[in-house]
Amino acid sequence: MASTEPVKPVRVILWMVPRTLSTVFLKSMSNLDRVKIISEPFTCASAFGPERKLQGAAAEVADSVTKRSSSADVEMGLDHNLYTYKWVKESLLEGNYPGVEAVVCKDTAISLPKEKYDMIPSGYRHAFMIRHPNKLFKSWNKMFEGVTQAGESKLPFSTLLKATGATGYGFKELFDLYEYVKESGLEKNPIIIDSDDLQIDPEGVLRKFCKTTGLQYTDKLLKFDAGDGVVKQWAASKIQLQANKAVYGVYQAAFDSTCFKKPDNMEPPPRSEFSEDLLECIDTSMPYYEKLYAERLVV
Repeated sequence: MASTEPVKPVRVILWMVPRTLSTVFLKSMSNLDRVKIISEPFTCASAFGPERKLQGAAAEVADSVTKRSSSADVEMGLDHNLYTYKWVKESLLEGNYPGVEAVVCKDTAISLPKEKYDMIPSGYRHAFMIRHPNKLFKSWNKMFEGVTQAGESKLPFSTLLKATGATGYGFKELFDLYEYVKESGLEKNPIIIDSDDLQIDPEGVLRKFCKTTGLQYTDKLLKFDAGDGVVKQWAASKIQLQANKAVYGVYQAAFDSTCFKKPDNMEPPPRSEFSEDLLECIDTSMPYYEKLYAERLVV
């Protein structure tokens, strides 16, 4: 006699540092059959929700982004006032989604400090996405340059990052979370994807990722439509989507993408291109990146 119990969906959460191609990855995952996609819920809780942890300069930037974004015409997204850590964990991530066979979420480790590790959702496979720090910080700094308006005080990038709580500039926070999920038994073999590998061999990486996590691979993961139409099906906060449109376009290149495109030059930018401030971020991050890189998924 066939079981009448509902099928539990495979649940996967991808932890990352910003600018690792994680939004393109999420867009790819949107082509899975009967999937629920959740985008950066703890990021919203941390930066815009009722319990936001930003202070000082970072809070001022978030307030400026909120003000400038509020008039953007975006007809999708959830109210950021819903985003308490408890609501994210229990209602969004651990929520019941009838008919769904897979739940895939991506979020930043920065948004879940150690004192909030009890908010890590149950029932998830844990994966991590990394990128060479030279590439990542060049892109991340460019994004932040678009956040502050002309005439506003432009803080050093490292100072602004520290004000968000990212005293380890993102990579240490990612490594700490990686160590925690292993040592706590939440994930004995965390999956690590390097974005370069994903661009060089997307099919190989995605096939192995799906096999490892229990997701059902399909070639539809390799090609997707340009535009943000698929985002209408995501659980994402409206304020983040408005900020993308009105302020800094953080997701726009990913929304416009149709595949994982390999750049003509895969070499990281040389150190000579960076200010002392950014070199501080790079040099602090490199040991953590190298430890994670050594354990990455290899096809």
